[in-house]
Amino acid sequence: MTRILIIEDEQPAGQYLTQLIQKIDPKTVILDILESVETAVNWLSNNMVPDLIFLDVQLGDGTCFQVFEQISIGCPVIFTTAHDEYALRAFKLNSIDYLLKPIRQEALKFSLDKYYQLNEENAINKVKYLEELMHSQILNRRSPRKSFLVPYRDKLIPLRDVDFAWLTIRNSVVVATLHDDRNFVIDKSLEELENQLDPTNFFRANRQFIISRQCIQEIELYFNGRLLLRTNPVSPNQILISKERVPVFKKWFED
Repeated sequence: MTRILIIEDEQPAGQYLTQLIQKIDPKTVILDILESVETAVNWLSNNMVPDLIFLDVQLGDGTCFQVFEQISIGCPVIFTTAHDEYALRAFKLNSIDYLLKPIRQEALKFSLDKYYQLNEENAINKVKYLEELMHSQILNRRSPRKSFLVPYRDKLIPLRDVDFAWLTIRNSVVVATLHDDRNFVIDKSLEELENQLDPTNFFRANRQFIISRQCIQEIELYFNGRLLLRTNPVSPNQILISKERVPVFKKWFED
């Protein structure tokens, strides 16, 4: 499913483009049709970044380049216009194509195919990079640490790595939650622990969590391509795997 934003100051042209896009790929979702620089900047400032933007050069209150001057657009753009004099300037931005009006179905299909191909190549490259990075980090680690002494009141409590369900940051300190739901403060950063724990049993889910394989009870498909982990013990905070790290997580979990 591709989430598309259309920025087009002529309403009939926006509706026509919507019909053409959904005729070519019915799985697309048109998030909105905006008509001006002002509404585009406001929308992009207050919503999740779309997957793709169709952007008319001439808008009701200026040119589309004024949008780029006011906000960073973090997705590919296909420009649409009745004039070709802006093509060079457009390609210096996020452009993957430049469609001249009236837009023909064949030209639009070519542009969408180009986007899908680039998107697929980027996804493959990201997965390869993350896998290589993870493999490199594993090779460079010393033998995993198995034992920890953690302070508790006026004592030092011996714990083993297999005792940990997950480790997270709370109030700027790292807290280890054990499989029996007890909690202990660990005098180390998550980065240090990530490099010391056995990578076959522990995974850096995100900036806040390192999780053990044994604590994972269910894996739920979540919004925007992410995964939500259900654990035992139950975590008071959501443990999410980002869309980019999903392939690496699956590979780790299935190995």
